[in-house]
This record gives sequence, C-alpha cells and structure tokens, in this order.
Amino acid sequence: MLAHPEIAGEDPPRDALEAAADRLRTGMEDRTWPYEHMRRAAGFRRSKLPGDDLKLWLGAAGGLISMREQSGLEVEAESWLMALELGDCVGAILGLVRAGVGAPATPKDLVAYIGDCPEVEGEVDPDDATLVEGAFELILPAWQAADAIDPDRRLTPLGRWGLPRAVAWAWNGNLDDPSGRRYE
Repeated sequence: MLAHPEIAGEDPPRDALEAAADRLRTGMEDRTWPYEHMRRAAGFRRSKLPGDDLKLWLGAAGGLISMREQSGLEVEAESWLMALELGDCVGAILGLVRAGVGAPATPKDLVAYIGDCPEVEGEVDPDDATLVEGAFELILPAWQAADAIDPDRRLTPLGRWGLPRAVAWAWNGNLDDPSGRRYE
C-alpha cells in the first residue's frame, strides 16, 4: 500500500476508532450479524477478544478479506470470499482511498476502482465481475459495522485511515512498519 505513503505512520482518528471498537466488541459478544462472522473470520475467540482497539478493528475489517478461520457463512458465500485475489482487494481499497472520504463504495464502485488502479495489472474479467461484486457485497456489512463505510456506502475518515491497514493485516503485513512485520 505504499501507493499512499502519506497515510503510512498516520495516527488513527482515535475517537472514531474507540467508538467503532466498542460497537464491535458488543456485537461480537452478542453474536449478531455481521459481527459473529467478522469475529470468526478474524480468528478471535468470543471469550478473548483483543483488548487493543486497533487489533480488534483490523481483524474485524480485514477478517473477511482473508479469513484466518471459517466465518460461519454459508459455503457458497465463503467460496466467493476465497475467490477474491490480493489484487482485487488492493485495487478496490487503493481506488476508494484515492477517491477520498465520502467516495462511493458499492460493489460496482469497488470493481471499477480495481480496473482503474495503476498498481494492479489488468482489470476484473467481465465473466468474474458478478462473483467479485458478490464477495464485496458480503464484506461491505463488515466494513459498515467497523465504521469504515457509512450507512450510505461511502468512505469514512476511519475507513480512509484503516482499510489500507486492514488489507495489510489480512495478508500478514503492516503498513506502519517499514520491515512489513505483521500487526501484533
């Protein structure tokens, strides 16, 4: 995600992160949709959720991008998520972050961002567009629950800061550590 060096090392919007983490903990403890699936995909145990807001948020926002454990979604839905490639997620998130806070984040928009992203070779094959859109349709409720995307499916300040970090977390990286050591 070095395509956005200005956000590497940037502090999170603390109040937004804290409020989102509080809601995530409550939802994960209550086993409600989409929180239960986010928790499971991130590999978190209900009895031992991360106490650190950042760790919790990154897992919640990144868990369905690259699952650490089965999410508990139906088999077909999980297969759609597993069909997403790193380039799909990187292209969608880079494009969304480039578009800025308030940018649209519907599945169609996310697929368009992939095609427009100079860091990603090619674009989504038209035969695969429905599958990729379907996968993002499953991920968007998690991003909304994490306050990365607002109820109108637009990027929030927390999403601008956090989604690049969530995709780094999903693939065991760390946007804020030059060595790339994973978020701990």
